[in-house]
Amino acid sequence: MRSGEDEGDGWAKGFETYAGLDTLGLPRTAGAGGANRFRPLRGLALTVGVLLLLAAAAAVHGLFVDVDAFRLSGPSSPGGPTAPPNGLDAAVDREGPASRLQLWAMAATAGFFIAWFHRARTNAEALDPGSCSTGPGWAIGVWFVPLVNFVMPWLIARDVTRASVRSAPAHQGGRAPLALLNAWWLAWVASKVLPLIGSRLPATGDEVATAHRTAGACIATDVLNLAAAVLAILYVWQLTNRQERASAASPA
Repeated sequence: MRSGEDEGDGWAKGFETYAGLDTLGLPRTAGAGGANRFRPLRGLALTVGVLLLLAAAAAVHGLFVDVDAFRLSGPSSPGGPTAPPNGLDAAVDREGPASRLQLWAMAATAGFFIAWFHRARTNAEALDPGSCSTGPGWAIGVWFVPLVNFVMPWLIARDVTRASVRSAPAHQGGRAPLALLNAWWLAWVASKVLPLIGSRLPATGDEVATAHRTAGACIATDVLNLAAAVLAILYVWQLTNRQERASAASPA
């Protein structure tokens, strides 16, 4: 019945071994006592939601700035401009502060989001013991390991989502819906990979063409950041509501 889940868990364990994370000594299951108690999640979820809204607003601001730079740096004739048009320098100068604003917003959100993520993981153990393939400490540590943080947080979130659905009394053994989780994770990973790709594109000798290309890449990144923030809000509230409903329905 759960062969697909077992295969996924086996792949996750293999990835952990390949990445060297299994040497960290983090527990694979929650310990006794307080670690298995369900803890309220809504307060943290509200804080994360507000911060993600601010991150989304910063992405919208950056999008307007980058669209302006893209428009001003675009060719006005088949041959294109040979000198920066009026206003382009100012538009390019605004891109730096707009990018830093997005970074600050994401940095402010990260700590609270990881706290929420860790609590959701420990709650999953309380709701459905032994359901997760990694211990609660991984819900914090994997975010700080390069490349691993592109895969392992999704695997943990998948386990937590499944555990939160299986623990609900109305659940009849069907697979947990993962569409929202997958959409958020794809947008988040793409928003991190795209700037890395853009930074490695060969430079051009044309100042205006370079500004045009850079602004175009920034627009795509802004859209992905906005999508990731909105989808993260939806996922945070979806999982929070599922866990709290399952906790309320479970015997004391």
